[in-house]
Amino acid sequence: MNIRNKQAKKRKKRPSPILRFTFIIILLVAAGFIIFYNIDNPNFVKNKFSSLLNDSGSELVVSDLPETDTGQLSSSSSVEESVTGGDSGANEKEIEDDVEATAGDSSEDNQTESGLSLWQKIRNFFTNQKSEKENESSYPNRLEVNFYFSGLGEEKKLVSEKRTIFAGNADIAVKNAVQELLKGPTQPYHFPLIPAGTKLIGVETYENIVKIDLSQEFLENSLDTRILDEYVIYSIVNTLTEIPEVEGVIFYIEGMRIKIYGNVDLSVPAIRNKEYIDEE
Repeated sequence: MNIRNKQAKKRKKRPSPILRFTFIIILLVAAGFIIFYNIDNPNFVKNKFSSLLNDSGSELVVSDLPETDTGQLSSSSSVEESVTGGDSGANEKEIEDDVEATAGDSSEDNQTESGLSLWQKIRNFFTNQKSEKENESSYPNRLEVNFYFSGLGEEKKLVSEKRTIFAGNADIAVKNAVQELLKGPTQPYHFPLIPAGTKLIGVETYENIVKIDLSQEFLENSLDTRILDEYVIYSIVNTLTEIPEVEGVIFYIEGMRIKIYGNVDLSVPAIRNKEYIDEE
């Protein structure tokens, strides 16, 4: 009976599995903290060990070096003096300048490489995510845009029709604007300019430049004349530049960029041209 009681007491004294699990989690968290902190501060562990060594009296002093090492140092310095000769002062000056320049460059590189601390990077990551969401939310959900078409009797001018489109961000706004252009005008004596059958394949905006990818019909069904080429291009460009954050347009046909359309140069992004706008 006494033996059983002792065994029961021993079992009771053992820590519970929950406490052991909690202790393991704490150890893992502490180890992870040290690892990540050492990644961001590479000299952290080294400095800790050196401080422990210094405290224990094992700090290395120059006088403790073997005589052979000092002898080698003195001999190497004498060899350098004999090689440099009378120009040693100038060479030393140049060397000092090079060392200072190298030190400055290395310090700048170290600053750029180290950058912010790990915790600052994490904080900035979430801050940037928040600012991007705020920018998206600040973009209007609806936009009132002037859509440009050809007008009867208008010489070198495009006529406009004001419509409201759904937005939310620049990509959605551009996509809906192109779709409205493809539908054509609704008012009498207004005529479409985009070749029939043209479809929108994709839209992408980057740094105030929008890339629109159109189907092959945009080229195949265009009229065999260079008179309307500029009207076709600028009906699209002048419409899309009505959208906030859009300043230029690049044209693609089924994934391939086109750099010329008839007599219109598209090697650079096409920007708004008020020459074709009928200002009422």
